[in-house]
Amino acid sequence: MELSFTSLFAGLGILTAGIVAAATIDTILPFLRPSQLQRYLYSRNGKPAWALVTGASDGIGKAFSHELASKGFNVVLHGRNPAKLQKVKQELQTAFPQRDFRILIADATRCDPKIFEDIADQLADLHITLVVSNAGASTATGPGGTGSLESQTLQTVADGVNLNVVFPTMLVRTLLPLLPKDGPAFIVIVGSMADFGFPLLASYGASKSYLNVFAKALGREMRLTRPNIETIYLRLSSTTGVSHTWGPPSLFKPHSTTMAKAALARIGCGRPVIAPYWPHAILSVITELLPRGVQDDVFGKEMLKLQREGLNPEDKTKST
Repeated sequence: MELSFTSLFAGLGILTAGIVAAATIDTILPFLRPSQLQRYLYSRNGKPAWALVTGASDGIGKAFSHELASKGFNVVLHGRNPAKLQKVKQELQTAFPQRDFRILIADATRCDPKIFEDIADQLADLHITLVVSNAGASTATGPGGTGSLESQTLQTVADGVNLNVVFPTMLVRTLLPLLPKDGPAFIVIVGSMADFGFPLLASYGASKSYLNVFAKALGREMRLTRPNIETIYLRLSSTTGVSHTWGPPSLFKPHSTTMAKAALARIGCGRPVIAPYWPHAILSVITELLPRGVQDDVFGKEMLKLQREGLNPEDKTKST
């Protein structure tokens, strides 16, 4: 009997080591593949390639726009604040005088179908080969963008669902007929590790879980109906220089520019879902391997810590 138990535990140990090794290899492989971004930089009928970036006024969206322009793409800058978008456009035009930029104004918390009809009309003349659906944020008003569901107003919850679920879904539906029929196109859905189900981010995390499934299902659908179009869901985590997080970057909290570079480097990596920044990819794997009870404890402690350390927007000038 003792020998049987010894053999059992040895077998379990080998199995566990094998699972960890397989997960490690699976995590590393996509980071060894070169980016396929340039595949989507091509002209058609004399029209140059355009990328559309939602939420381009600041943060990761603005960083995406800079990176794409540096790679040769013309960029449509989406946001709801004309003044901020015009400032970003001027910065980009100065930095990349050979590129063209266009502003697209739309409030992502207001999702009347007529808005998307207008978007289609505004973009119909462009050769769009890359879509970065980046607009999204927690609408909770507590420190660090956190807050219990009960503490939020019904309007705040509705705005968050529109911003994080309805708008990206309706936008992709609007853009699909505009994407090339005879050449490659790519749709990037920016998500979050909040899809693990963090407390104090219930509605936001659920919206990202929706986007995770949406991106995977859309990718499978494209294989059947539009095989020239690929999709990816990017599982982002803590980043500085965004709406609710400021301060100096660190290994596990990179600047938005670093995150945008990492995200674009994963284009064509062969995975439908990926944490594009390698330290976050490691965290994601570790988190998935944790027992449920341990996850609950870790998530609770980390979110309470974020609430204590998070900065409100009015504190932005106090950060370095």
